This record gives sequence, C-alpha cells and structure tokens, in this order.
Amino acid sequence: MKAILIIAHHCILPGAYKGFEGILDKLHHDLPGTRVASTSLLDLENDLRTLLREDIESVTLLPFLLLNGQHTKNDVPRVVAKLQAEFPQIPVTLMPCLGDWKEFADMVVDGIRSAQKKTEPVIASEAKQSTPSQNRSLFSIELNLEGKNVLVVGGGRIALRKVKTLLPTGARITVVAPQFDPEFAAIPSLVLKNRPYEPLDLRGIFMVFICTDKPDVNAQVSNDAHARRILVNNACDYLDGDFIVPARMDFGENIAVTVSTQGRAPSLAKKLKQKIQTEWAEELSQIERNFDK
Repeated sequence: MKAILIIAHHCILPGAYKGFEGILDKLHHDLPGTRVASTSLLDLENDLRTLLREDIESVTLLPFLLLNGQHTKNDVPRVVAKLQAEFPQIPVTLMPCLGDWKEFADMVVDGIRSAQKKTEPVIASEAKQSTPSQNRSLFSIELNLEGKNVLVVGGGRIALRKVKTLLPTGARITVVAPQFDPEFAAIPSLVLKNRPYEPLDLRGIFMVFICTDKPDVNAQVSNDAHARRILVNNACDYLDGDFIVPARMDFGENIAVTVSTQGRAPSLAKKLKQKIQTEWAEELSQIERNFDK
C-alpha cells in the first residue's frame, strides 16, 4: 500500500483545518487503496516514523505550505533524511510546497477572476450560508464502542462524569491531565496519564472527549483530532464538536430513554430528565419487567 502524508502548520484556532480536511476527503475518494494521513510540523518526525513502521511500500510527503522558506528548505528535509536513513527500504518522496507548483499561479488567477465576477449581494448571501448554523439538526445514533480506544482530556468533575458514562460501553479509556479528581483512582481499567495533553495522545484513538477549562488546550485538542479525522466531543463548545451526549436514563436491561436539546439548553435537558424519572419511572420499569413474560 502506498501512503500520502500531508504536512500543515500547527494552529489552535477552532475551524482552522476545515479546508485542509476537505483536501483529505478528496484524496481518500480519488485515490482508493492509498493510506492518506496528516500531520503538523511539530508532529512530523513522530508521525512519519509511525507511518514507516506500517505495511506500506512508499510514502509521498506534501508540505501544505505556500512559501518555500525555513520549514520546506531545512526543517522538513532534515526530518525526511533522518527517517529515510532509518527506513532505507521504503522510498520517501518529498514534494515541493504548494507555492512552487506551476499550476498554483493559474489557480490563483482563476479564483480572483471568479471573485471579481460576483456582485456584492451574492457574496454577502454566500457568506451568510457558510456560517455554521446554531439551528442545525443533529443525527441521533447509538454507537458501539466495544474495544474502541477513547481519549478523555481533562481530570476534573466533567471528565469524571464522561468516564462514568463510558465505562459500561466496553471502550478502552485513556485519560490525560496534569491533575486528577481523587475519584479517578478508584475506577478500574482506566489508563491515566498524569501530565499535560500531547498530540501523540491521539494516536490510534477513535473518539476524544475534551473536558478541560483551558480554551487554548481545548482548541489544540480539537484541531489535532479533526486533522486526524477523529470524532470530537467538546464539553465547552458543542458547535466545535462532531457530536453531543444526550441525557440518558436506563430502566432495566431493555429500555433506555435519552433526552436532548441539540446541545443548546443543557439545563432544560436536565429538567426533562428529572420529570421523566419522577413521572414515568415506575411505569417504564413495569413495562420492562413484563417484557419477557
């Protein structure tokens, strides 16, 4: 199998990787059978080494950068040369940065011509349509996490609640944080990493829950995960994540009721949950008990 590794700048701003993810999607679609991965300049050496250890026949590196500067002339080639020496049996090809592609100038001219043809009202209309909508409708789904690797970033009460929710699913849970709530020590089968988050923590992860009170850390985890096509739940910003977790109530083994306000009104979801537990609990429990009779 051939592999492609795209190198981008590291950025902690939410949504920074949107266009980058679109390119990854197109490569996945147009080059079936090719391993497509992404990395940042900070993670290049570790991620390329991991890729070279897989069962691949060659790696093509694309610096997702416009200027042929320090990174493309020195930093990236130095890493490539080092790892090519470690893995001489696997050819590694380093492509030029985007700004050096002969097709790039034509793309810029075409884009400017297209922009000049648009009228101001059309531009305003399109800008409005591209703004993320807070009225979007989320797709409800129950996900099988048995044996999946799940990362929780944060060690406080919110992270603790997420972990307790995940425990019955059979997921392999790793929690990383500089400090942990004392209750974490009493939970079996957890992997606790007592240190700040690192991008390498996302290696092999299926889903990540962001539960810290530090905006810069949350933004970094979100961008790192999205660049790697990992599902994200952001406890501080539901619009930034890929999914939310509804309030859930179990009535016996066969009935589970969930309540969701699409992430917009958690306090309302809590009130609805309390109402269902107060007014419906006995009837639902009786229905569950009679299920097998």
